[in-house]
Amino acid sequence: MTPTQDQPAERESYYRRAKARAEDAYESALDRTTRIYTGARDTAATARRATAEGVQNNPLGAIFGGIALGALIGSLLPRTRRESELVGPYARDLKDRARDAAEAARLAGMEKLDELGFNKDRATETVQQLVSTAKSAATEAGNAAVQTARND
Repeated sequence: MTPTQDQPAERESYYRRAKARAEDAYESALDRTTRIYTGARDTAATARRATAEGVQNNPLGAIFGGIALGALIGSLLPRTRRESELVGPYARDLKDRARDAAEAARLAGMEKLDELGFNKDRATETVQQLVSTAKSAATEAGNAAVQTARND
Protein backbone atom coordinates (compact mmCIF):
# COMPACT_ATOMS: atom_id res chain seq x y z
CA MET A 1 0.00 0.00 0.00
CA THR A 2 1.43 3.41 -0.94
CA PRO A 3 0.82 6.36 1.35
CA THR A 4 -1.39 9.28 0.38
CA GLN A 5 -1.03 12.99 1.13
CA ASP A 6 -3.43 12.67 4.06
CA GLN A 7 -1.38 10.03 5.84
CA PRO A 8 1.98 11.50 7.00
CA ALA A 9 2.54 8.73 9.57
CA GLU A 10 2.02 6.08 6.90
CA ARG A 11 4.44 7.91 4.59
CA GLU A 12 7.07 7.90 7.31
CA SER A 13 6.48 4.20 8.02
CA TYR A 14 6.60 3.38 4.30
CA TYR A 15 9.89 5.29 3.96
CA ARG A 16 11.45 3.50 6.95
CA ARG A 17 10.44 0.06 5.63
CA ALA A 18 11.79 0.87 2.16
CA LYS A 19 15.02 2.17 3.67
CA ALA A 20 15.37 -0.96 5.84
CA ARG A 21 14.79 -3.24 2.82
CA ALA A 22 17.38 -1.31 0.79
CA GLU A 23 19.91 -1.56 3.64
CA ASP A 24 19.22 -5.29 3.99
CA ALA A 25 19.65 -5.79 0.24
CA TYR A 26 22.91 -3.84 0.29
CA GLU A 27 24.27 -5.82 3.24
CA SER A 28 23.23 -9.09 1.64
CA ALA A 29 24.86 -8.16 -1.68
CA LEU A 30 28.01 -7.03 0.12
CA ASP A 31 28.17 -10.29 2.06
CA ARG A 32 27.67 -12.41 -1.07
CA THR A 33 30.24 -10.40 -3.00
CA THR A 34 32.78 -10.76 -0.20
CA ARG A 35 32.22 -14.52 0.00
CA ILE A 36 32.51 -14.91 -3.78
CA TYR A 37 35.67 -12.80 -3.92
CA THR A 38 37.24 -14.71 -1.02
CA GLY A 39 36.34 -18.03 -2.63
CA ALA A 40 37.79 -16.95 -5.98
CA ARG A 41 40.98 -15.72 -4.32
CA ASP A 42 41.36 -18.98 -2.40
CA THR A 43 40.69 -21.02 -5.54
CA ALA A 44 43.30 -19.03 -7.47
CA ALA A 45 45.86 -19.56 -4.70
CA THR A 46 45.10 -23.29 -4.65
CA ALA A 47 45.39 -23.47 -8.44
CA ARG A 48 48.71 -21.60 -8.32
CA ARG A 49 50.11 -24.02 -5.72
CA ALA A 50 48.77 -27.05 -7.58
CA THR A 51 50.31 -25.81 -10.83
CA ALA A 52 53.69 -25.24 -9.19
CA GLU A 53 53.58 -28.68 -7.57
CA GLY A 54 52.42 -30.26 -10.82
CA VAL A 55 55.29 -28.76 -12.79
CA GLN A 56 57.75 -29.79 -10.10
CA ASN A 57 56.36 -33.32 -9.86
CA ASN A 58 55.73 -33.80 -13.58
CA PRO A 59 58.22 -31.87 -15.70
CA LEU A 60 57.31 -33.92 -18.76
CA GLY A 61 53.74 -32.67 -18.44
CA ALA A 62 55.09 -29.12 -18.26
CA ILE A 63 56.99 -29.72 -21.48
CA PHE A 64 53.93 -30.99 -23.30
CA GLY A 65 51.80 -28.23 -21.78
CA GLY A 66 54.26 -25.60 -23.00
CA ILE A 67 54.28 -27.11 -26.46
CA ALA A 68 50.47 -27.26 -26.52
CA LEU A 69 50.21 -23.67 -25.32
CA GLY A 70 52.65 -22.54 -27.97
CA ALA A 71 50.70 -24.39 -30.65
CA LEU A 72 47.43 -22.86 -29.44
CA ILE A 73 48.85 -19.35 -29.41
CA GLY A 74 50.33 -19.91 -32.85
CA SER A 75 47.00 -21.11 -34.23
CA LEU A 76 45.19 -18.07 -32.83
CA LEU A 77 47.52 -15.48 -34.29
CA PRO A 78 46.45 -13.58 -37.41
CA ARG A 79 47.21 -14.83 -40.88
CA THR A 80 45.80 -12.20 -43.27
CA ARG A 81 48.01 -9.46 -44.66
CA ARG A 82 45.93 -6.67 -43.09
CA GLU A 83 45.93 -8.39 -39.71
CA SER A 84 49.66 -8.97 -40.03
CA GLU A 85 50.16 -5.27 -40.74
CA LEU A 86 48.10 -4.27 -37.71
CA VAL A 87 49.15 -6.95 -35.24
CA GLY A 88 52.29 -8.37 -36.85
CA PRO A 89 54.91 -6.85 -34.53
CA TYR A 90 52.93 -7.94 -31.48
CA ALA A 91 52.31 -11.38 -32.96
CA ARG A 92 56.00 -11.87 -33.65
CA ASP A 93 56.84 -10.82 -30.12
CA LEU A 94 54.17 -13.15 -28.71
CA LYS A 95 55.38 -16.02 -30.90
CA ASP A 96 58.96 -15.41 -29.77
CA ARG A 97 57.90 -15.36 -26.13
CA ALA A 98 55.82 -18.53 -26.55
CA ARG A 99 58.74 -20.25 -28.28
CA ASP A 100 61.11 -19.14 -25.50
CA ALA A 101 58.68 -20.33 -22.81
CA ALA A 102 58.24 -23.70 -24.51
CA GLU A 103 62.00 -24.08 -24.85
CA ALA A 104 62.54 -23.14 -21.20
CA ALA A 105 59.91 -25.69 -20.15
CA ARG A 106 61.49 -28.34 -22.37
CA LEU A 107 64.97 -27.68 -20.97
CA ALA A 108 63.71 -27.67 -17.37
CA GLY A 109 61.85 -30.90 -18.00
CA MET A 110 64.85 -32.55 -19.63
CA GLU A 111 67.05 -31.43 -16.74
CA LYS A 112 64.59 -32.84 -14.20
CA LEU A 113 64.30 -36.12 -16.15
CA ASP A 114 68.09 -36.41 -16.25
CA GLU A 115 68.21 -35.67 -12.54
CA LEU A 116 65.72 -38.50 -11.93
CA GLY A 117 67.66 -40.89 -14.13
CA PHE A 118 65.11 -41.01 -16.95
CA ASN A 119 66.32 -41.27 -20.50
CA LYS A 120 64.93 -42.59 -23.77
CA ASP A 121 65.98 -46.21 -23.09
CA ARG A 122 64.59 -46.17 -19.55
CA ALA A 123 61.33 -44.64 -20.77
CA THR A 124 61.01 -47.35 -23.44
CA GLU A 125 61.69 -50.02 -20.84
CA THR A 126 59.10 -48.55 -18.50
CA VAL A 127 56.48 -48.46 -21.25
CA GLN A 128 57.26 -52.05 -22.19
CA GLN A 129 56.88 -53.13 -18.55
CA LEU A 130 53.59 -51.27 -18.33
CA VAL A 131 52.29 -52.95 -21.49
CA SER A 132 53.43 -56.35 -20.25
CA THR A 133 51.76 -55.82 -16.87
CA ALA A 134 48.55 -54.68 -18.56
CA LYS A 135 48.58 -57.78 -20.79
CA SER A 136 49.09 -60.04 -17.77
CA ALA A 137 46.27 -58.34 -15.88
CA ALA A 138 43.93 -58.66 -18.87
CA THR A 139 44.84 -62.33 -19.30
CA GLU A 140 44.26 -63.06 -15.61
CA ALA A 141 40.94 -61.21 -15.67
CA GLY A 142 39.86 -63.14 -18.75
CA ASN A 143 40.86 -66.46 -17.21
CA ALA A 144 38.99 -65.60 -14.02
CA ALA A 145 35.89 -64.71 -16.03
CA VAL A 146 36.06 -68.00 -17.97
CA GLN A 147 36.58 -69.97 -14.76
CA THR A 148 33.63 -68.24 -13.11
CA ALA A 149 31.42 -68.90 -16.15
CA ARG A 150 32.37 -72.59 -16.12
CA ASN A 151 31.63 -72.92 -12.39
CA ASP A 152 28.17 -71.37 -12.73
